[in-house]
Amino acid sequence: MKYLKKTITLFVLLFSIAIHAQNTNGKAYYVVKNTVKINLGNRQIPEGQKAMIQERINNMSTNNFVLSFNKNTSIYVEEEKLEQDQGNGIMAQRMGMMKMILNQGSNGKLYKNNIDNTYKNQVDIYGKLFLIQDSLKTIDWKITDDIKTIGKHTCFKAIAFLENRGLPTNFRPGEQKTYGSIKEREMGNEMITVTAWFSLDIPVSHGPAMYYGLPGLILEVNAGNTTILCSKIELNNEEEIINAPINGKKINQKKYDELLKKKANEVRENFRRGRGGFRRRN
Repeated sequence: MKYLKKTITLFVLLFSIAIHAQNTNGKAYYVVKNTVKINLGNRQIPEGQKAMIQERINNMSTNNFVLSFNKNTSIYVEEEKLEQDQGNGIMAQRMGMMKMILNQGSNGKLYKNNIDNTYKNQVDIYGKLFLIQDSLKTIDWKITDDIKTIGKHTCFKAIAFLENRGLPTNFRPGEQKTYGSIKEREMGNEMITVTAWFSLDIPVSHGPAMYYGLPGLILEVNAGNTTILCSKIELNNEEEIINAPINGKKINQKKYDELLKKKANEVRENFRRGRGGFRRRN
């Protein structure tokens, strides 16, 4: 019976590829949701300010992205939405850093090229534009026998064990950690199980964020606190023109991660000095 099930699954895969081989150009629309539990500890913060912080976090926790793709390339861009004025203080910087983490670094334009296995990620850090250029890392996906329908598309389940690029699974906004502590470093290297659902109706190896490498378009991802779900797909017969971003200071992923960590530490240290009983810097 198990052998028969696998044979049927393989037949469905091959049949889907043969029937839908032409559907390699279009746009996929995704809703990205992050589960964030706020915990401000025992800080003496007015209830009104706590409610404001929670509202801002809720606003940042759900975002819409569009993935434009053709057979070999794709670009993943956040849809614009009306943002509340965050101000210019330490709290605004902290919120900005959190949003960048929530979106797993994809706050600009993320271009992936499956021909030469490279990507370019254009990101903005407080008004300064960077262009991260690096090689795509192979994801060791394990395709299972599980099948479900998303919209009108039959999807197959794949799992992988990856480093968490989003919030730590035990993250609490406002939680103070000792600078450079062992616990903090361990959280930064947290490994999680990533579940992806892909459809061979659209036989391209693209997906949202940094997820890719399956024999069909990825329509759903569950990774730690993050869920990414495709809400709409638009296919066309003409080749989608995908242009890679070119503006920004060129940097590789390792250097960018170091820069981002340094900036996060600066924001946290400034927040500690300003809120934790230390004198503010002028």
